Amino acid sequence: MMAEIAVFPSKQDHLSPVIALALDEIEKCQVHYQLGPMGTSLEGHPDQVFLALRKVYEKLSHSQDRLFMTVSLDSRDTKASSLLDRVSAVESLK
Repeated sequence: MMAEIAVFPSKQDHLSPVIALALDEIEKCQVHYQLGPMGTSLEGHPDQVFLALRKVYEKLSHSQDRLFMTVSLDSRDTKASSLLDRVSAVESLK
């Protein structure tokens, strides 16, 4: 399973410290992740991915007055591909 998460805490001038907290929680859940400029992609077993998403939410919602979080999910049973595979497939066409 793959997921992409973006967090937007209110009343924050800089997002970097909040994103660093989110990445700490993701790393604890032992999922592969790739930080991007507007979101972070995760991949792993669905239980691990959902746990990571929940841990990020719990950590950030307790430290923020208000938190807006977007999540996109992709679960594909027919063919396994990794984050790197998907990026490489697009780059090979350039």
